[in-house]
Formats: sequence, structure tokens, C-alpha cells
Amino acid sequence: MIREINVQTNVETQRESTAEEKTASDIVELAEAAKAPYRAIAKLESTVTPRRIREMTTVAGAKWIENVEKLIAIQRSKL
Repeated sequence: MIREINVQTNVETQRESTAEEKTASDIVELAEAAKAPYRAIAKLESTVTPRRIREMTTVAGAKWIENVEKLIAIQRSKL
């Protein structure tokens, strides 16, 4: 359903989407879904800060980085 507002009369109307509009909407949704792994990877990579890199000298810090790398690998497998 498409909602349209006439800016001169300020009257709102609704109509069914055309096949072309539905296809365009589906394409946009698919494109957004395809971007999700890239966004997840960027978010994970942004957590690896200089402080976290310095903490890699500890066992816990190294394990944390290892876990982040595993999560990134999972997201890359979705591409």
C-alpha cells in the first residue's frame, strides 16, 4: 500500500503498489540484507582498539581477540 499526500490540498490517499514498485522495494530490501554482514564485520573490527591490542599480551586479551576473529570469520562466510 502506497500512501500519498497532495501537498496543495493536504489530502492523503492510499493505493495499491504497482508490480514495478513492489519489485523495486524487494530489490532495496535484498540490497540492505546483503549489507548486513559487512556492517557486522565493521562493527566487530571497530572493537579491536589499540588498548585491546596492548591487552593481547595477557591470556584473556589474546582469547578475546581470538573470539573476535572467529566472529568476523562467521560474518565473512555469509558473503
